[in-house]
Amino acid sequence: MRRLLALLLLVTALPLAAQRAPRFDVTVVPATALAEGPSVSSDGLLSDAKIREHLRNGFPARIHYSLELWRKGSVLGVFDDQVGRVEWDVLVSYDPTTRYYNAIRRSLDDKVREDFGGYETVTSAEAQIGKAFRIPLRPNRSGRYYYNLIVDVQTLAESDLDALMQWYRGPDSPSKTNNPLAMIGSGLGTLLSRVLGGSKIRYVTASGVFTVE
Repeated sequence: MRRLLALLLLVTALPLAAQRAPRFDVTVVPATALAEGPSVSSDGLLSDAKIREHLRNGFPARIHYSLELWRKGSVLGVFDDQVGRVEWDVLVSYDPTTRYYNAIRRSLDDKVREDFGGYETVTSAEAQIGKAFRIPLRPNRSGRYYYNLIVDVQTLAESDLDALMQWYRGPDSPSKTNNPLAMIGSGLGTLLSRVLGGSKIRYVTASGVFTVE
């Protein structure tokens, strides 16, 4: 009886063990902080079971990053002051025709667009988008600073798909036929959005305080 109970507990715990808690890291080298920005890395961003279910059912995941630079005590010598901000997006989608997860990173001003290609598993795509990424956000004078990182992971509802497909194609794409999301017609998108609904999770983390001389 004890062995059976232990086995049941192990089977029940397996899904929880497989769902890793997301981790983030904002790495700063104080000695070079004026010359180069921090690097941002992550792990387990798409480990949430609901996010993965939505991906498998045809809903892309949009990961929105917002990195803020704050200066300690720069307002009246007491309050912190936000002195800079950089935002960018990562899009992950599943193409059932190729059975690959596709990932793209784009800055909001569209000056940076990086296509990571396709991956056989969502875990592989997750590992790629989580690699350290240098952000051009730096202090411009001496003081004590820190970075604040806000990450929103969202699966999109049918009403967002048209805008998302335009975002995914980018300014140089000739037609919807080259877009793996184009297979999601309005009828299918509406049905899935009613059944699954959207999902959004927010994570917030901060770097340590560093000093720029």
